[in-house]
Amino acid sequence: MPVLSLNDVDIAYDVAGSGMPLLLLSATALHSEPWTIHQVPEFAQDHRVITYDQRGIGRSVMRSKDFSANSQVADALALLDHLRVDKAVLWGHSMGGRIAQLIALDHPDRVAALVLASTGAWFPTRGVPVSMCMELAEKGYERYVREHSYEVGVSKAFAQAHPAIVDEFMRIRLSNPPPIEAFLRHVVARQDIDTSQRLADIRVPTLVMLGGDEGHPSASGVTHQSSSELLAKSIPGAEFVVIPGQGHYYPYVEPKPTNAAVRDFLKRRLRT
Repeated sequence: MPVLSLNDVDIAYDVAGSGMPLLLLSATALHSEPWTIHQVPEFAQDHRVITYDQRGIGRSVMRSKDFSANSQVADALALLDHLRVDKAVLWGHSMGGRIAQLIALDHPDRVAALVLASTGAWFPTRGVPVSMCMELAEKGYERYVREHSYEVGVSKAFAQAHPAIVDEFMRIRLSNPPPIEAFLRHVVARQDIDTSQRLADIRVPTLVMLGGDEGHPSASGVTHQSSSELLAKSIPGAEFVVIPGQGHYYPYVEPKPTNAAVRDFLKRRLRT
């Protein structure tokens, strides 16, 4: 995996395929490998698909304690510059969708279209949520991440019907976790992002996606459902797709309808 060396971080990345660039931005403190299961082989057929590990995550190595949203935006833009990509489709999942929004707002000339998967515009609290702190203290870091991934990531019905699919995804998702400090600093950066008053300024084709089983409150007291509905309502011309019966990790465990929805959106809305 090649590495882009910046001032305070070495960003590990990968590129596959050719065509309109597609940058995949991962969820909070999650490495990029889940994208390689289904999205990379599917979209590399006609896109230049770019994946990378965020600062301090996976194979990317930090030399500072700066995990701010602005630094994460700068990392993504530096990677596009390094690859000589003027404009790309941004597909952001969860925290990755928040970074994608900031890029679209502050650097609209770099964005061809947005796919915002189970993400949002703001949080009612800043810092690490108290309920998360309590669970980390009670369970420990490893157990917290494992149980939280199952609870929010897949619906109970899907897990019961497709245990092998869920187990294989979780094996990949839970591999190579970041140090707890990096995890918490990513959480703090996530909680600080607020695009809620700027959503009307997003002027690129946008697809908002959601799993049908994501109506449960998060540690921050909001649901991915309410957050996604706000995005779809507030971003001009945004389209809204729900993947039925799915939890937070539907791109990876239910890839066919997910990828089909994204392909249909890009075919109709992408400016080439």
